Formats: sequence, C-alpha cells, structure tokens
Amino acid sequence: FSLNATVPVFLTMVLGFVLHKWRVIDDSFASKLNQFVFKIALPVLMFDQLATTDFVSVWDTKFVLFCFAVTLLSIGLAYVLSLLIKNKPARGEFVQAAYRSSAAILGIAYTQNIYGDAGMTPLMIIASVPLYNAMAVVVLALTAPAEAETQQEARSALAWRTVKEIVTNPILLGLVAGLAWSLLKIPVP
Repeated sequence: FSLNATVPVFLTMVLGFVLHKWRVIDDSFASKLNQFVFKIALPVLMFDQLATTDFVSVWDTKFVLFCFAVTLLSIGLAYVLSLLIKNKPARGEFVQAAYRSSAAILGIAYTQNIYGDAGMTPLMIIASVPLYNAMAVVVLALTAPAEAETQQEARSALAWRTVKEIVTNPILLGLVAGLAWSLLKIPVP
C-alpha cells in the first residue's frame, strides 16, 4: 500500500536524474522546466485542488489553525537556529531551506495516490502554503545585503519589493484564484 503511494513519485525523480545523466536534460532545460513548474504547473495544481473543493462542507478551523501554527513555529525555530550562522545572506537561505516543504507537490501526490482524492490537503494548503511563500520572500529579503545608499532607503525599497513579490507570487495567485472559484461555486470546466 505504501509503495503504491510513494513509488510513482520516487520513479519520477529517478527518471529526471537519469535523463540528466544521459544528457537528455541539461542545466538550461532544467532551469526552464523549474520556471514552468513554479509559474504554471504549481499554480494550476493549487487552483485545481482548491477550486474543486467544497470548503463549506470540509472546513475545520482547528485543523487550519494547527497547520498554520506548526508552520509558523517551524519558521521561528529555523530563524533562531540561523542566528548561529555569521554570514547574513546564508541565514536566509538556511531558514528557507529548513522550513519549506513540498506539501503542495508531494503532499497532494501522495494523498491522491493513497486515497484517490486530496481529502484534507486543500485545508493544509490554505493554512501553510501562503505562509511558506510569504515568509520565503520576507526572510530572503531581510537577509539580503542592502542595495540602497541609506538605511531608510534600504528599508523602504525592501518593504516595497517584498510586498510586490508576495502579491505577484504565482503559487499564491493560483491559491487565491482557486479559493475564490470554490467559494463562488463556479463550475470547473
């Protein structure tokens, strides 16, 4: 049962590794494919999972708050641990790498392989994925070297750039569109 859920995802990763070794996929193609996944495939997956969920019937406030709190706690813990790193830009990379997960990709795939549908996964996505993505932008922006002449200019530019990156994040846009689609009860073609 467990193998049926995990082997397809694992074999997909192995296939990518083998194709890279055989030079069917080079670094340039992999980079473009990563952009495709981030800008198109994941937002469409978010939209699909949320647009086809009846949130009125599955909503569980305690579960959503639990997922949000655990995610926030893991981000806070990762930040505290990052203070041990002297290189400030490396702190941001450490924090992001420490708390981010593949819940949106692997969580949905595993849940669908095991149960046939996503079940409670859309609720976890609502609670965690926006926080993952927003905090990734915030953490990386706060730990980036200052680019402006003065500290005040740096903070102002950083705040604006951070808000812009959060608001235009493709995954968050897919999530918001899917949630709105579901709540407005628009049929999915």
